[in-house]
Amino acid sequence: MAFSKENSPTAIRDFKAHLKEEALRTIRENLSDLNSQFLALQEASSGETKSSAGDKYETGRETIRQSRALLEKQLQTIRQWESKIQQIPVEPVPDIREGALISLDLGWVWVSVSFGKVVVQSSEIQGVSVASPLILAMKGKTKGDVVAFRGRDIEILNIL
Repeated sequence: MAFSKENSPTAIRDFKAHLKEEALRTIRENLSDLNSQFLALQEASSGETKSSAGDKYETGRETIRQSRALLEKQLQTIRQWESKIQQIPVEPVPDIREGALISLDLGWVWVSVSFGKVVVQSSEIQGVSVASPLILAMKGKTKGDVVAFRGRDIEILNIL
């Protein structure tokens, strides 16, 4: 992605809208996968029958219970991410805040939620939370600033 000063606010908005769609698609795929895992776990749970080896049965039930609790927590987190991303504006922004698309010398980051990476128009973009250590280190910084982060200097090339 080669954004420059010549890119119009409309072009930036369109790109960020596409980025938002890709992020939501990725999150919904993860949500679908977790729902499938949850259903498989429910089937495994209903298939468990008490046998003469009671301890084995109880251990299996406890493992399923713990797995279900973990999946429920993951489902809740992903649903929160989906809701949060839907609310993020796609307007160009002049500084580092939620919704900012930041070009760094190490790649592109989108201040949204920590959903992972997506590819938009051949550019890999990492979703990061506004509360991530990287974004907190860049707070108050602008285009052209260099931020010391984990023993490395990172240059802010652009903020969209």
